[in-house]
Parts: sequence; C-alpha cells; structure tokens
Amino acid sequence: MSFPSDFQKLQKDTPSSLLRYANWRFDQLLNADHWLPSSLIDAWPWKAKSQLRFSALPSEVLAEILKHVHWRDLLMMRQVCKQLNDVSRTRAVWTSQYQSYLAEKEFRLAAEEPNDLYSSAELESWVLQRRSADKEWEITNPVRERSIFLDHETYTLTMVPGGRWLLAALSDGSVLCYDLEDPDMRSTVLTPPRDDPNGKLIYDLTVDIDQSNPTLSFCMVNFPSDFIIQPVTGSLDLMIWRVNLRGHGSSAHLEAHFLHSFPATEPFTTLLAISLSGDLLARLVFTSQFCSYIEVFDWRASTALVHRRTVIFPKRTEKPYSVVLLPGRQLAFVSFRNVTVYDIDIMVDDRPIAPTIPQSPSEVRWALFDSDGDFVFQHHQSSLDTKAVTLVLTSMNRMIYHLTIPHNLDSTPHLVHHGKTTKEYYLYTVGREKALGEKDKSILVKVGMAHESDLGTTGCELDVSQIPKMSLQSQSRYFPPPILSEDIGRIVTTMDSYVYILDTCRSPVI
Repeated sequence: MSFPSDFQKLQKDTPSSLLRYANWRFDQLLNADHWLPSSLIDAWPWKAKSQLRFSALPSEVLAEILKHVHWRDLLMMRQVCKQLNDVSRTRAVWTSQYQSYLAEKEFRLAAEEPNDLYSSAELESWVLQRRSADKEWEITNPVRERSIFLDHETYTLTMVPGGRWLLAALSDGSVLCYDLEDPDMRSTVLTPPRDDPNGKLIYDLTVDIDQSNPTLSFCMVNFPSDFIIQPVTGSLDLMIWRVNLRGHGSSAHLEAHFLHSFPATEPFTTLLAISLSGDLLARLVFTSQFCSYIEVFDWRASTALVHRRTVIFPKRTEKPYSVVLLPGRQLAFVSFRNVTVYDIDIMVDDRPIAPTIPQSPSEVRWALFDSDGDFVFQHHQSSLDTKAVTLVLTSMNRMIYHLTIPHNLDSTPHLVHHGKTTKEYYLYTVGREKALGEKDKSILVKVGMAHESDLGTTGCELDVSQIPKMSLQSQSRYFPPPILSEDIGRIVTTMDSYVYILDTCRSPVI
C-alpha cells in the first residue's frame, strides 16, 4: 500500500471513527518507546515520528506493536484495513496474548498441548474463549445449553481441568468419555466394565494431572464409594489408569492404559474421598462406629498380599469431609470444623486389613480451627508459581476462604477471605475466580469472586447473577452438585437420566 494516496482512499472506504481510533492508539503505542526494540526506534528519525501512521510501517514492525495491544483493541484494529487485519492474525501476536493471559492468573492454567503445536487461529480461539468466559460470567443468560442422555441407573461425573473432557463413571465400573467441544458430544469407552459379583455400585473418579508433561496426561483412579450398608463379596479393587491425549484439534481423543490395581475392601465402611498424587494414593474412610482414618498407600508397591501404607488418625470429634495430598509428603484433612495438615510418615509393608483405631490421634503439623461456622471443602489446585497449593473453603456462615499452603515446610499457611453470600444462597462449587450456587433451592446462580482482602474484613459483597434456564429450575441440593470448569465457564449438571451442559462463554465475532 502506497502512502498517502492509498491511505486517503482507505479513509474514504473505512468508518472514520475506526480510523481515528486506530491512529490515536497507534500514536500512543509509538510514543511508548520501551515497547519497541531499540533497533527499530533508532532507525526512525525522531522528528518524523508524529508523521508516521500504521499503514506506512512494515508488517514485522506492526506485529511487534500489536503484541502489546489489549485484546479488545486488537479485535477493533483488524477492522481498519487489510494490513492490520492480516498482522493481527499472526502467530507472534497471539502467542503474546496467550502468555499475557497466563500471567494474569494466580492459578495454574495451560493449553492441552505445547503452544508451538497450535496455529495462530487455534491460539486466538483459546485466548478469546477464556476472555469471553471471564466477561460473560457477569451476564445473566448462558450462551448455549446442550444435553446428553445417559441410560444408566447410577453414574458420577468428573470434568478434566480445561473443560473439554467429561468423564462418566457408570455403575458397571466402566468409564465413558465425552468431548464437549464436539458438536455431537459422542461418547467413547475409556475403560471397560468390571467383573463385579456385588451387583451395581456407585463408582467415583479422581484424577491427578501430570504437571510436568506439556501435553495433557493424568492418572485416574476408579473406586466404589458406597458399601456401608452390607459387606461386599470378593474384592473391590482400586484401579489406577494412565490417560493421555492423542491427536490434535477436532481429531483429539483420550486414551487410557491400565497401570495397577490392588484390593482394599473393608466391610461396613464408606470411602468419603480419595486423593491421588504421583505414586501416593490417600483415602478417607468412615466406619460404622463413627470413626474415621486416612490410609496413604504407595499404590505401585501395594498388592493383594501386602499394602505399603501409613495410617493417619484424626481426632474422633472431627466430622470428616475430604482429604488432599500436598507436595513435600504432607496431607490436608478437611473436617466440618478444622483443616489439619499432617506429615506422611515412612510407609511400611502391612497386611491388607483394616487398621486398629488407637486411643490417641496422630500428631498434627498445623491446624486451622473455625470458631464461627463449619468449613466445607470445595476445591483445590496448585498456584501458578507452583510454590503453594490453595484450598478453597466455604463455611456455614457463607464465607469464602482461600487457604494457601506453601510447599516449603518451614512456611506457615495463609488464610484470606474473598466475600460472603446471604442466607438464600447455597454454594455448590467454588473456584479461584468463579463460583456456582443455588438460590432458594430452585435457581442456579453464578457468583463472581471478590478480590483478595484482609481476613479481618467481612464486608465484601459477591457479584451474583441467575441462570434462568427452565431445565435447571428444579435443581436441588439433594441431586449431585453441578460441576464448574473455571477455565471456560462451563457448567455441567444432572437431572434424571440427562446431563446438561451450559456454556457461558462466546467467541467474539472476528
């Protein structure tokens, strides 16, 4: 494009407001010398700076400038002329936008594959989907609702971090996988049914994302979770699978490989929770005598004859809720009154039988006691800098807390609160920035989190908006709680034999 004759033609063919905006924004960027390499700045005569316009610059210079433009400005600028449109779609620009988005988040967030495997269009879609989710979370109406019919008596659902893959653990012990980015949401059998002499049980899933692998990979344990009423026949094995992402884009799929299993059957008990981290597997067991204990296994070394494990015994007065394995061979036990951190002792080979409950509880490394209300464990994830694990907690007085537990054993955990809801709201799923709840036992609501504030401040109000979809109006807290993918604002909930998927993000028109 020659200058100025072609630029004058562009002024005639393009809305004047866009041209004025682009020229003004360009002047701002051009005068921010630290945004450009010194080699480019030195090559331009200072007296000519004010006379330059975007259409006169080479594409590589424009790309360097657009790498630092706000994403909304970037989408507006591409409407100005063909040159800016082409440059705004280059891979260098969207790699910078991708990295900027990751840097804004306090929690770990990444694409399913190394970003050098993504095209510029795929990186743009990844960034804009998440930007839209952050923005649309404040708006009442969901963008899209879909449903899946599951013709099974019982099932439990787990969404893999990232929001694309939905896993369904069925009553026959098998696991189905749904690609929620697939328009047809077809299911594939991830793991086969079990040969179970006990009939149909309720199975649950726990996943452990391999953070060291740049491509999505995780271990998964499939376990029965409801044998408190009567003794079981034979053995009920804890089965561990390795699941890897295969393919790319629309052809991607998950593939599971069996790793190990070992029996861990204890009649008249309930498995309340399982946590998986590396070679460690921790399970929280509640007995018919109203006692609880935590078994931590080296699952690779545990067999039908020998369990390599250590056992942690909380106080009898604590009503158990959940358990989380932490880095540095630590474990967090969450009850309805406390959050307690224990050291994981040296494991020994032991007979595969239920442990004897001792008279005194295990030694505590650190404890948090809630004197105002009952804590309820909701969610945990590693922070972006990998220096700590953050547990997101809520209490019966509707307070939302973030408990940060450093990986450094000499550092003290830190508790802050992020706001409070009123009595008509019941929170189902709480994340680092988004939460999902219910109002008056009938209407699902989206909750925007308050900024981190001092623990002593209790006046933070949360931004709440309703989800007025008819299929979800009769949602009750007695149903399995809805699942939330914080990455893309995707909500998954169940009603009878249907699974409903609500997408709250939209891709901007580009």
